[in-house]
Amino acid sequence: MDSVLRKVVDIGFDKKIEPSTFLANFYEVEELDTLEVEIHGRSVKNTYSVDVELGTGGRKVEMGSFDRKSFVVPEYNDYTVITEKDLAKINFGQSPYDIYMARLADMILYRQSIISLMHRNAEEKQASDGLFYGQIAWSDGTKIELNKKESHSIGVTNKWGSSDSDPDADIENACKIAITDGSLSDSQFNLIMESSVWSAYKSNEKVKNSSNWNNGIKRTDINMPEEKTPGAFFHGQKSCGSYTINLWTYEKAYEIPKGFGFDNEGKKQTYIPKGGALLLPMKPEFKRYYGAINDTNVKSNIPGALLNLMKRQQVPYAYDVLKKGSAFIEVGVKSRPLLIPCDMDCFVTFKDLT
Repeated sequence: MDSVLRKVVDIGFDKKIEPSTFLANFYEVEELDTLEVEIHGRSVKNTYSVDVELGTGGRKVEMGSFDRKSFVVPEYNDYTVITEKDLAKINFGQSPYDIYMARLADMILYRQSIISLMHRNAEEKQASDGLFYGQIAWSDGTKIELNKKESHSIGVTNKWGSSDSDPDADIENACKIAITDGSLSDSQFNLIMESSVWSAYKSNEKVKNSSNWNNGIKRTDINMPEEKTPGAFFHGQKSCGSYTINLWTYEKAYEIPKGFGFDNEGKKQTYIPKGGALLLPMKPEFKRYYGAINDTNVKSNIPGALLNLMKRQQVPYAYDVLKKGSAFIEVGVKSRPLLIPCDMDCFVTFKDLT
């Protein structure tokens, strides 16, 4: 590919690369210079050391409960093809060469932006799976088990739409679980709900009656919904016991890919499961790792030069290919994301609320 066109495409991709989605934004970014990441097991925040008797030496710590596992960060690599047919149409009055570069660059960037968004959606799927199901699974059957405690996945006795339910008490209890197990000092949390859960919550009589205690003390500040990122709406705040809760709905959905043997392929699923909600502290200890990517855009005749690992979230590529006298371009994007909620004790999920 022409070096000028390559430079134009690379600069354009950096400007058009899709931003991270809502759940992934709660994860702190760490770009790696290797293909592997080491993940720590159960949090040690609740364990303290005991003093030893003078002259007896140290006390051995059994590390079995603080296990560390290493994983090669999987690669996402998707591409499409641009053929001579895609460039055949030329508008009247324009020379083929004048528009060739601009048209080709636009095609490449447009297709790379679509693939970039597919990779961001894969990151969001990882975030959702880790938080709600306590595991991340790959297409080859490999699973990362995050050891989420059952007590951090709450199923209520009375659904929030019923007159017997008390959603604020359920939320207050979840805050206490996160604070106790996660050793948090937070008094403010984010509650991210699927839309039917929000409808049940705001219509609940106990929630409405507690909004303004004795008609004098303000306990609720709910306004018109404001979309912060695509599909994520901020509604306001509500106090639950001693805690301040930021109220969100997240309605974005993904379509389960076809042809991979996944359950319910072709169907749509929201990142917040139906009837579910997620309670997060303001600054959770989550990591969004990006493994190093092989950048084959390097132009060199030196053996091994194309095995060039670089620290980057996403790497675009576009290569000329010749096949039986015809030329086409393979256009794609590579990335190696791995989203791990490192502190599994600092958050709580709800299920079957509606």
